Amino acid sequence: MNQLLAEFGEQGFVVIENLLEEKIVSDLQGKLANLEPSNSVSRKNETIYGVRNLLNISPEIREFSQSKIVQKVAEKFIGENAKIVRAIYFDKTAEANWKVPWHQDLTISVDKKNDAYGFSAWTQKAGINHVQPPIEILEKMLTLRFHLDDTDESNGALKIIAKSHRNGRLSAKEIKSWREANEMRVCRVKKGDCLVMRPLILHSSSAGTSPKNRRVIHFEFSADELPKGLNWYGS
Repeated sequence: MNQLLAEFGEQGFVVIENLLEEKIVSDLQGKLANLEPSNSVSRKNETIYGVRNLLNISPEIREFSQSKIVQKVAEKFIGENAKIVRAIYFDKTAEANWKVPWHQDLTISVDKKNDAYGFSAWTQKAGINHVQPPIEILEKMLTLRFHLDDTDESNGALKIIAKSHRNGRLSAKEIKSWREANEMRVCRVKKGDCLVMRPLILHSSSAGTSPKNRRVIHFEFSADELPKGLNWYGS
């Protein structure tokens, strides 16, 4: 684990291999396939390809997020006060085979809007308040992406530019410069692996060349409390 922590500190991401046993993966696949319809669940041809507000609509996923295996990883990377603050689900299929441009994850979800200092660009997604917090909050957050399928270029694996998390919030011009000056890495991961990353790291994904399931549970953790008047949504 010490080697993984050192690599994460340097690169801004790391893959923990074989973290989830086959039975856990299978159970999670089943729970996600049977989610009830809601405005947080996106479907195409009866197949779920995206879910926001996953913690609040799936008690089983919330239980998984607080399990020893997940919490242990989060605490290793950001400390014993790590707590789950958001969960999202993605699945790329032939019917929902999208691409995502290069970006940083800059927003958090909160329970209500409040004009706190340093919080800006308020939006609503699926009825949930989203906001860009001060950079100091984003710099210390952690993303855990649990893969429920083998993932490579054929089904739209995530692409990352290492060390790009170190430079705060990047402008469009700065993102372009990073892309031109640095090598892009494809995150080829196996079913049961966990991709650990900083939300501020530059990442993107292409449409799959031979699309099949690319099911990912995306957890975000923080060890920080928000300023008075703001609370993490659903935490």
